[in-house]
Amino acid sequence: MHVLHKLLLFHVVTGFRQNALGSEIINGAKSKRKSMLYMASVQNNRNHICGGFLVSEDFVMTAAHCDDYNPTSVVLGTHNLKMVNDDMRYDVKRCKHSSYVNVSEGNDIMLLKLSRRVHLSKKNLIKPIQLPTQQIKLKKNEKCQVAGWGYIRTNGSIVAELRVVDVPIINLKECNKEWHNILPEGVICAGGFGTNKGFCQGDSGGPLVCNRKLAVGVVSFNNNENCNYPDLPNVFTDISKLLPWIKDILKKKQCEVYKQLYKRANLTPPKRQVHCLAAIMRGLHKFLLFQVLACLGQSAHGSKIIHGHKVPENSMQFMVSVQNFDGHVCGGFLVSEDFVMTAAHCEDSNPFLVVFGTHNLNDPDREIRFIERHYKPETYHSVANGGDIMLLKLSEKAEMGNGVQLIELPTSEIQLPDNALCQVAGWGLTETSGFFGVDDLRVVDVSVINPNTCKELWYHLPDGVICAGGYGTNKGFCQGDSGGPLVCNGMAVGVVSYNWNRNCNYPNAPNVYTDVSKYLPWIKNILNHTKI
Repeated sequence: MHVLHKLLLFHVVTGFRQNALGSEIINGAKSKRKSMLYMASVQNNRNHICGGFLVSEDFVMTAAHCDDYNPTSVVLGTHNLKMVNDDMRYDVKRCKHSSYVNVSEGNDIMLLKLSRRVHLSKKNLIKPIQLPTQQIKLKKNEKCQVAGWGYIRTNGSIVAELRVVDVPIINLKECNKEWHNILPEGVICAGGFGTNKGFCQGDSGGPLVCNRKLAVGVVSFNNNENCNYPDLPNVFTDISKLLPWIKDILKKKQCEVYKQLYKRANLTPPKRQVHCLAAIMRGLHKFLLFQVLACLGQSAHGSKIIHGHKVPENSMQFMVSVQNFDGHVCGGFLVSEDFVMTAAHCEDSNPFLVVFGTHNLNDPDREIRFIERHYKPETYHSVANGGDIMLLKLSEKAEMGNGVQLIELPTSEIQLPDNALCQVAGWGLTETSGFFGVDDLRVVDVSVINPNTCKELWYHLPDGVICAGGYGTNKGFCQGDSGGPLVCNGMAVGVVSYNWNRNCNYPNAPNVYTDVSKYLPWIKNILNHTKI
């Protein structure tokens, strides 16, 4: 029954996605200008997505589930989101708790490392909030506060000015009973039950503040999107239960990179495929391709090396593993000391670092660089429309030698001859329907396929692609090697883009790569004008 309860909570909370996550201040008031100076607006493309709060000169705390909305910056030093200047905005790197899976399992907490240290002074309207120093137990009905820029009524919209409301602490046993004993461990309940005050969508990640000076909780979730309180209690992550993790990151001033790098995850939610089957049947040619690739998500993207072998250590030293908090998500390759080339669709997995200098992802001597910026062609919208190429600017230059080399790119547009023998490599799966990629880099030979033949087999192909492998042979790629290079005569001529659905039982439809030579002006412009 415990598993059933967890499953029930998961569907209640995640089935409605953001609707079930904390977000709006209900029956509150505008916050006073010189109060709550720790409040942060967590944003994506300059749009508010979550709340947060400053806990040191280098870090803002928020909810782990806010990572789903790809936060890129935070705003500090204002209560009015219509009055934001560039000095108030800080780019961020995400440090999500390593045990977080979803809100139903708890540990819904994340630290955001700021791109620059906050300057604290009496003139500056920014001040960190105090955290507990040990585990705490709050008293029933103790009055605390929650604040944010979320809705002020059900089905409303984000507000410009910060709002705050008082909420009473609810006994945890009573709260768990109201939630039918399905709450995760390490939470606090306050508001939403026995009162008409609380939160809903948009304030996720904001603080629960007690004694007007101590942040004890992080806004996590409520019941579906119903903010017509009283209803079920609002749920917060208990900060005091996660102090060792918090203190470790604040002290080291960096994320738990090494603990989180090498988890493996099935990145394709099965139910998303089911809901898209009807859409796949509607339309032909280009629309059919778009629906297959978009609805099946990464399942249709290049990823695994089929019928290949391990790469010798002294070869292909340009290969890069592009990673997010769950570990390897895509391949890539070094094209300069400070740039990695990969596929544009890899950005969907929110990568934040790259690993290179080794063919084994468990090698303790591997080199790691954070990703400072992503560059995609303006014409890229989906793999079906082409332009599936991306450059990743690294936070520091890669040092050449010791297992690290660049790969040459074409200098002009090229036309590969039919049946030319090339290679593709990666850390993806090695069998259809597998769950885990490999730790050791693998490579396979593939033959170039005539473009007209490829078009006939695919019904539609975008411009600027190369076809090689997967057809007329049992060798090719699938999920996991996206972004890796197609190498011909020692030159990177293509970027792994997509294949047919997730069927890697070749022969099948040809594998498709982005033609690097068709994007040379764009590539040269970025490499020549963007320096560390």
